[in-house]
Amino acid sequence: MRSLEILKHIHPENHIALLYKATFELLDVAVSYLKAGIDLGECCIFYVSRKLVEESIDALTEEGMDVSALMLKSQLQILPYESLSSDEGNVSVSIGELKRVYDKAIGFGYAGLRIAFCPSSMRKEEWSDFLSHEMNVIRMLRDTDTIIMRAFPELFLSGSQMLDVLELYDRVIIKRQEKWSYLHIGLKGATCNEDLNLYSRILDHIWTGVWAIDRDECVMFFNPGMESISGLSGEQVLGNDLLDYVRNMVPDAGEVFLNIFNKVKSTRKPLHYDFLPFVNPEKGLLYQSGVLYPLLNSAGEYDGMVGTVEDITERKKAEQALHAAEEKYRLIFENSPLGIFHFDENGTITHCNDRFLHIVGTTRDKLIGFNMVTSLEDENMSEAVRLVLSRKLGHYEGEYRSIISGKVTPIKADYSPNISHDGSLLGGIGIFEDITERKKAEDGLILDESRLQALLELDQMSEASLKEIADFAQEAAVKLTQSKLGYLAFLNEEQTVFSMYSWSKSSWSKSAMEECKLADLKIDYPVISIGLWGEAIRQRKPIITNDYAASNPWKKGYPKEHVKIIRHMNIPVFDGDRIVAVVGVGNKEENYNDSDVRQLTLLMEGMWRQVQRKRAEDSLKKYAEDLARANEELSKANEELKSLDRMKDEFLSNVSHEFKTPLTSINGYSQLVLDGTLGDINDQQKKAMSTVIRNSDRLRRLVDSLLYLSRTQVGKMNYYFEKVQLEEVINNCVHDQLPQAKNNGVILRMEIEDIAPIRADKDKLTDVLTNLIDNALKFTPKGGQIIIAARTVPSGVHIEVKDTGIGIPADHIPNLFQRFYQVDSSTSRRYGGTGLGLHISKTIVEAHQGKIWIESEEGKGTTVHVELPLWQD
Repeated sequence: MRSLEILKHIHPENHIALLYKATFELLDVAVSYLKAGIDLGECCIFYVSRKLVEESIDALTEEGMDVSALMLKSQLQILPYESLSSDEGNVSVSIGELKRVYDKAIGFGYAGLRIAFCPSSMRKEEWSDFLSHEMNVIRMLRDTDTIIMRAFPELFLSGSQMLDVLELYDRVIIKRQEKWSYLHIGLKGATCNEDLNLYSRILDHIWTGVWAIDRDECVMFFNPGMESISGLSGEQVLGNDLLDYVRNMVPDAGEVFLNIFNKVKSTRKPLHYDFLPFVNPEKGLLYQSGVLYPLLNSAGEYDGMVGTVEDITERKKAEQALHAAEEKYRLIFENSPLGIFHFDENGTITHCNDRFLHIVGTTRDKLIGFNMVTSLEDENMSEAVRLVLSRKLGHYEGEYRSIISGKVTPIKADYSPNISHDGSLLGGIGIFEDITERKKAEDGLILDESRLQALLELDQMSEASLKEIADFAQEAAVKLTQSKLGYLAFLNEEQTVFSMYSWSKSSWSKSAMEECKLADLKIDYPVISIGLWGEAIRQRKPIITNDYAASNPWKKGYPKEHVKIIRHMNIPVFDGDRIVAVVGVGNKEENYNDSDVRQLTLLMEGMWRQVQRKRAEDSLKKYAEDLARANEELSKANEELKSLDRMKDEFLSNVSHEFKTPLTSINGYSQLVLDGTLGDINDQQKKAMSTVIRNSDRLRRLVDSLLYLSRTQVGKMNYYFEKVQLEEVINNCVHDQLPQAKNNGVILRMEIEDIAPIRADKDKLTDVLTNLIDNALKFTPKGGQIIIAARTVPSGVHIEVKDTGIGIPADHIPNLFQRFYQVDSSTSRRYGGTGLGLHISKTIVEAHQGKIWIESEEGKGTTVHVELPLWQD
């Protein structure tokens, strides 16, 4: 390592500041500084951060020094900062310590004392304390053979701190053009123009803004840091009046700055300001802090001013965020449903929230200062605290008794160590949760599970006798309510007699019978004569008596040999509005409450259901036997009816065939007569023959309907499905019905779109459309019209037969597709028909996998809708 020549000629009483950029520069200068002292026979002390100790020793060794030997004879000491302490605030080494070090060095016969502090950096709020301490150090060592060098990281010094350093120390070492050299600078006694160029080069490289004005407020210096913060260039500002820019600040901020400015000018003392808002042309509203230093001439007169400016906008935001966070965490701490407290490294409680005070049942003045290590009696809790103080997590759960208040609370406590950034133990944090409600819920859950288990067992007692059911329910009642004894009694139909159920001593639980000394147990008691136990019947609600010995107007006493009752609860068991039983329990260790009532009520309801079920089983068995006999008789009757129905169907089929043959002949010959084929006939004869043909057609359709119905019922109806052009079928049906429409004075019209072929039995589809058009003609008066429409829809083809006839009442529409159904007898007589047409049409449509339905409004007409699927290739 190359020694620095400038460090060999330092005089005592010099106080030096080192400005460095990198650690290797710091060690380079420090080692040369200390070696120069060793060579001059001085005692050298190196205060250095712990992480640089080994590196410092290596650097000194490389420079040719025997570090171990020098340390053994106390000429060289390397002391880490972390091992130092001070009673004078947040400073590196106290004045008292320095005085002792100096006396010790002189006592060992060394020529003087040389100290290096590497490095010195601190928070902004510590800077003023440091300056005060450093001034005291300089005054104390001024007349001694002591040299001090203090190192500062150049990049971490603000502008105001830089000016403080330049003013405070006798010499400042700084690297310029790759060479270390001294700056002899002090602001005291300087004029605005003296040495300005010298330190402006320094200030050009720091991020803090620095400006300077002369006595006329004319800006003489404006460094790059100032340009960045203000948003103004040096060319804009230099030579101009500073106050012109101040007047353009935020109004209130400008006034504040002017007041500070004038005060510094008049008092000739530096002043600091903070959080002053100003507007940057590009960045908008920012916040600044700074220091104003008056410049004095040799006569002590005001000669200008220097100012430092820092952009603290981010700090402002951070402080606001920190404040908000601190407030949030304070609110969380204070309003937490958990008890939170802190104790120091000795186990003494230092802070707590109100919830913690509530849990342990004490006040803050009694709790703060309580030592958990020495005062806790609960060994498990003490162990949890000891774990934390040994830097481990601690946990406790159980019934905790507070030493201070004596309050016993079920709690869950978790402890964690509080460790600082440097790894030292600051104490611990405890979180208490009052789990009283959780314990109650857990106990309730256990009881609920027991009740469910009891109900399940009750439900599975299908083969048990009534006595077994009652015995089980009685013992379960004692267990679920945590009682010592219990009983069960039933009431007669009139609810006047209270009867211990008829199995004598089984009416009482086993534990009760073990205590009871009565030789003869009475079974039946008139309700009117029963005391406290009868109130559940008389008041028709559960009765709880938690102090049975207390005076009570309902009590009538019990025999001397009877089991002693301490607490008692009984509830009525209802079947609808009638009380059918009473169950009672007694001598629970704690008071009975609503939870016990609920447990007992649900259990007894389950018991009574089993009793009812058991009683109903015999009735159901008898009913089942009677029902089986009745079903057998009904089955025989049903078979006879089926036989008759088949005979009817066969009869209709035979009659239909027998009718159809002569009807064909009648219709054929009548047509020949009407056409004149068999000879001329007069008009009256033609009219008569037309009547014969019309009625024979009507009879034929009736026969066809009956025949179709008969074939459908016996399963002999066959369909031939093929690709059918619906338009052709509709045309044929309409053409066949035109003469009838003309005779009735009704317009018959088609509205058919271009539709694709459908899958259908052509003949049977013709029957459907003929039936629907015939119905429309039948119920449409003269002058009306019937529209047969067809169009393609997503599901296939939609057909409508819409008339302007008399319509159908809404309550009849759901029944129209039933066999032989007609709206009323008068309609039947007036319009004729069998009531089979719509039923047959529905059967055919459904066989085509289609749908049919009717919409109608009385007096306006009826529309029959049919949807059929398209042909699928």
